[in-house]
Amino acid sequence: MNWKQIKKQTRGENLDSLTGVLKKNVAEERIASIVNTEHTGTLFLCDVNRLQRINNQYGHLAGDECLKQVAQILDYMTHRDDILGRYGGDEFIIFVPSCRREEQAQEICRRIEKRFRDSAGRESDRISPTVTAAYVLCRPEDTYKSLLGRIWEELEKQGAGQHTSSEQKQDRRNHYIKDVKRVRRELIEQIKEPGAFCQNYGTFKGIYRFLERGLIRSGQEACVILLTVVDEQGGSLIPYEKDTLMEQLGEYIGAALRIGDVYTRYSSSQYLVLVIDTTEGQAGMIAERIKERFLEDGRGKDILIHHCYELQPARFGEE
Repeated sequence: MNWKQIKKQTRGENLDSLTGVLKKNVAEERIASIVNTEHTGTLFLCDVNRLQRINNQYGHLAGDECLKQVAQILDYMTHRDDILGRYGGDEFIIFVPSCRREEQAQEICRRIEKRFRDSAGRESDRISPTVTAAYVLCRPEDTYKSLLGRIWEELEKQGAGQHTSSEQKQDRRNHYIKDVKRVRRELIEQIKEPGAFCQNYGTFKGIYRFLERGLIRSGQEACVILLTVVDEQGGSLIPYEKDTLMEQLGEYIGAALRIGDVYTRYSSSQYLVLVIDTTEGQAGMIAERIKERFLEDGRGKDILIHHCYELQPARFGEE
């Protein structure tokens, strides 16, 4: 039964849902059954060029349409006994049992690549895909696995040679430049208000450890302040008062610190503060300033206590 008949009679799960050609495993199984027994024919691997550019410029739906277009053209160009399947995201495999000569295989590759180049030249309103095709003739000692290994080597040679045009190289460079710009847009912070950097505890811990590592090389000074709110007996606050009070304290901390400092809510009655370029004595003064503001706001029965320590460079092999 040839590929065209297989396609008509095969069940849907054997066909690639996007392109309508055989799935990789189905195509490989049918190719292997011929190669491993008859040791004849030629395997072609077609790699779709510029698909990433199409996805970036027009969206993934346009990229999917291009893959469908490639599959339709390859389907049209294959004969009744050939096997066509989708090998990967932008690769298709074709096995031609009747192709047994070098010049015949070269002509098939030439026709495939020319067909897509001509199509791309006619499509002025969009970026049409081009295809790089490689082939290997089956040897008497070949299995499908060895044939596949050789064709990937051949495709890599072609990709590093004349098939990588200056336009394609520029496309890749432009793609990487777009990646850098997108990363920068995603990571850059638009600061809306002055004050310190408030983060959840998990992020705070990551910044803390990053800074510990940086101290190994920079010699920079940094300190951690633990601020704890207790009642006048040194005990815990009344639960219904705690949340409002801690929100106010967070506002005081953010306003008292510099824009490069970091703080986090550590527990229901505690904040952790990480101050950069600061000695332990200076950190104590910062804590006292926060405490004064806290007491000025009429928190007569509540007490804010603080503890400071100087951050040390990370050390290897220590718990």
